Amino acid sequence: MRHALILPLAVWLSMILVVAGSAAAQTMSPPTIQFPQGSTPGAAPTFGAPPSTTGVISQPTFGAPSGAGMTPINPYTGGAAPFDPYSSSGPAAYQFWGIQPPSNNAGVLGQPPVSPYAATTPLAPPPSGTNQPAVLFPDGLWGDSQLDMSQSLRFIQDLRLRATYVAGGKDNTDLGITDIETAVTFTWPNFLTTGQPLFISPAFALHLWDGPADIPADLPPNAYSAYLDFQWASDPQLQVGAELGFRVGAYTDFNTLNSDSLRLQGLALGTARLTPSCTVKLGVVYLDRNDIKLLPAGGVLWTPTPQVRFDFFFPQPKLAAYLTTVGRYEVWWYLAGEYGGGAWTIERTDGSTDRIDINDIRVMGGFEWTGPQGLTGFVEAGFVFKREVVYVVDPSDTFNPGDTWTVRAGIAF
Repeated sequence: MRHALILPLAVWLSMILVVAGSAAAQTMSPPTIQFPQGSTPGAAPTFGAPPSTTGVISQPTFGAPSGAGMTPINPYTGGAAPFDPYSSSGPAAYQFWGIQPPSNNAGVLGQPPVSPYAATTPLAPPPSGTNQPAVLFPDGLWGDSQLDMSQSLRFIQDLRLRATYVAGGKDNTDLGITDIETAVTFTWPNFLTTGQPLFISPAFALHLWDGPADIPADLPPNAYSAYLDFQWASDPQLQVGAELGFRVGAYTDFNTLNSDSLRLQGLALGTARLTPSCTVKLGVVYLDRNDIKLLPAGGVLWTPTPQVRFDFFFPQPKLAAYLTTVGRYEVWWYLAGEYGGGAWTIERTDGSTDRIDINDIRVMGGFEWTGPQGLTGFVEAGFVFKREVVYVVDPSDTFNPGDTWTVRAGIAF
């Protein structure tokens, strides 16, 4: 009887000890922390874009409001930037070259410059998940993302057409001007193994002059500009770099063609990328005009957002912002300034030869757009002042046309 009672008691005692031991273990053991798959303790949490309808997580991208990806990256800006040397958009450094870095893409602001040199485009920040460009102040800004040149270059970059009209007047010293220009840009990839392209742009322009009248000074009815541009820039992702340009051309009415008709012009800028949205440029531009040979050049390019671009660049500043999208065309508005004019050799009415400068300052506002297949265009209007026509052989004939207005339009494809 005693043995019959001992066995059940032993079983119940064992069960009680097991349950008690289990409860004690749960009370004394610390809770278990589970990390998400693929993470490790101590690692910073990561955040991605919300999953798509297919369940695949995609990284968010930032760029121009529309059309991004339709065209390659502009090697001169490192960001979305179509190039139309005839528009007043595009990197200010190139605003000095009527043929500027070729149009390659999404976002009109990267377009080429206006004559006598011209252009600008907003730098879209690198997509999330990519490295940031090198900077001077590394406060959270770092990286060395590489530019995929294979997507941004083709041998024939684009063909550009532009027309400019500067209104004349009824005064004897008034001067009306009509300029019609065309250019094409070719690309030499990996120039001298630098990893960056050389842009080669032959161009031709016809200049029609109306005036002056009934004063000793005179001008032929037309003149011509035929020139060849070379442009190169270091990798835009570098912390410190350079932008170089060289132009050789003949500027004459073709009745007078001599050594003075040949002009050599150049652009040399050093660049420093302070932050991903701010770049400083400093250098000189050699105009080779009769009155002014050399000008300092420089300023700050600031793109606080992909939709706004401030190009505080002397002597051709430009402020631009995204406006809207019409169909497949992205439209920007802008305000710009430039040192206009040029220099030519001419034949006077008495048969003598002379050299002249036509100098002025232009302030303009306009719209520019980019569309499928890199098709870009612009239209602008503005005010022209500080005008002068300088004669070298007979300086007494120098005169000052009155202030006036101008319109300009262009297309690149």
